[in-house]
This record gives sequence, structure tokens and C-alpha cells, in this order.
Amino acid sequence: MEYYRIEVRLLDVKPAPWRQFLIKKAATFERLHMAIQDACGWTNSHLYSFTGTVKGPVIATIPDDDLAVHEPDAKKVKLSAFLPDTGSKRFFYQYDFGDNWWHEVNVLEVVSMPNRFVRHLLAGERAFPPEDCGGISGYENCVAVALDKATGELDDPELRRWLGDWRPDGFDLAAAKKQFDC
Repeated sequence: MEYYRIEVRLLDVKPAPWRQFLIKKAATFERLHMAIQDACGWTNSHLYSFTGTVKGPVIATIPDDDLAVHEPDAKKVKLSAFLPDTGSKRFFYQYDFGDNWWHEVNVLEVVSMPNRFVRHLLAGERAFPPEDCGGISGYENCVAVALDKATGELDDPELRRWLGDWRPDGFDLAAAKKQFDC
């Protein structure tokens, strides 16, 4: 069975959270979207698109009948139709057009394995931002509050309660694998 080894890294955040996983070469961009959602701890609550560069063109997205321009349907576009057999391809994933989270997606290689699975989480570091935290500036405030570095009006007790036990450096690979691998 052939798989893409993919690394997903959140842009505009330092240090950047990232995940690396294997996904079937025959997968669609919708399956890749769900893999990214699950690997990164997102909740699949917002629109998304895959683009060749940060400014476009759109490779695959959720179809929108209200738009005059119909973009390629992520449920129908296979990764293998876009990616070369050699791997080593970079493109971008935008999630939540309000918070505007941009991810760099790197296909590191194509691997053949005797094992059969849909996807398999390999590695990662750091927690991705909490859903609906307000984009980059909201994430930076969440980090400051979680690390007890927020001062003045930025030290919001309500935000502290909302964050719960979220930590920017928190990532448990073993626990994530239980949720991700299938």
C-alpha cells in the first residue's frame, strides 16, 4: 500500500505547532482535511480550502452553491491527481476564514508499506490554537494567559476559565495517536 508522508505546520505562530502523518495515496482532499482536523485538534466547525500558494489558486474546497465561481470539490479531488509520485510538494490549507489559520502542507515522500491503514500519526509538537480564539492576536493572548504572563486587562479570568487546561506546549503523541490512527 502506498502512502504520502505529510507534515502540516501552522504559519505565523512562533514556535509553530506541527504534525506529521501518513495518509493513503488514494485519499481525497476532504480526507486530508479531516486528517488535519484530527491531528491538530481542530473541531471541523469552519470552512476550509487548499491552495497552491497563500493567495491561490484553489486546489480543493467545500463547494458553495451561492458562489458564481465553482471551485474544485474536496470530496472529489484525489491527492494523487495533484501530487507527483515523488512526493516533495508544498501547498497550503486555510481553515476558519474568520480566524484565518494558514497551514503549510509539505508532502515529504511517498512510502510503500505492507501494513494497511487509512492514516497514521507519526510525530508533532505543541498544541494548535483553541478553536475560535480570535486568530493570531487571540492566540497570542491565550498563550500569555496560559503561561501566566498576561498583565493588566489582558489577564482575563474569563479567558483563563475558557482555556481550561490548554497549554501551548501541550501535545501528547500517544493520546493523539489513539484518536487519529485508523
